[in-house]
Amino acid sequence: MSPVVAVTGGTSGIGAAAVARLLAQDAEVYSLDVVPGARPGVSDIHCDLADLSSIEGAVDALPSRLDAIVSVAGIAPGITPPNAVMAVNFLGMREMITRALPRVRDDGAVVIVASSAGRDWRDEPRVIDMLDTADMQAGARWLAGHTFWHEEAYRFSKQCAAAWTYRAAGLERSRRVRVNCVNPGIVETNLSPHFRDMLGRERYDFIVEQSGRAGRPTDVAEVIEYLALGDCGWLNGVELTVDGGYYAGIVGGWAKPWQ
Repeated sequence: MSPVVAVTGGTSGIGAAAVARLLAQDAEVYSLDVVPGARPGVSDIHCDLADLSSIEGAVDALPSRLDAIVSVAGIAPGITPPNAVMAVNFLGMREMITRALPRVRDDGAVVIVASSAGRDWRDEPRVIDMLDTADMQAGARWLAGHTFWHEEAYRFSKQCAAAWTYRAAGLERSRRVRVNCVNPGIVETNLSPHFRDMLGRERYDFIVEQSGRAGRPTDVAEVIEYLALGDCGWLNGVELTVDGGYYAGIVGGWAKPWQ
């Protein structure tokens, strides 16, 4: 039987690369996105992660049985207002996965694509306050009562996404549904100019140089495929940084930190 996988943000960038790899594994893919991809073998479902009713409709349109959920959809910094960034990158992501999780079969998988920008979530204590909100609406109310995140909405959203992995890993543990997170480093996509603006051109280029090269969507997609469909049934609640070894170099002392 072919595996059945739901992918958010499957039309472009890392999401599209993940869809291509899943199709190569003869998977039946459902792409949840605001833009249809019109690709053979892929069923497009309109889904705006900033809109609760859209999420509800998209989840209802999914098959009753999934082998995996892959959450890639996200908004880059500088494109939309901070509220939309938080809604799509964390609140809507959490809502969609929580609602769709009962459809994932026993021993199935969920893959969350966060970012290396959120890897330091332990240094931001307010992440836990965000995680403690019950749902999308409660999260929006919490955000409305705080302003600290406005200037770094992307970073805070990805900190929350990475941190939520640890809670999500226990949601269906009794059925052995595992939840893992991928934190990509700098990956060249059509959103790269926005990340270059966020980091600053000099720092962006410095990190790419220290990494050996910029990542490609396929570099991340191969890890996503493994976490979603590979033989790693005892891997649960783990963040994997996929950045060519840059962060390892900082920790190990063989790469230069940004000054």
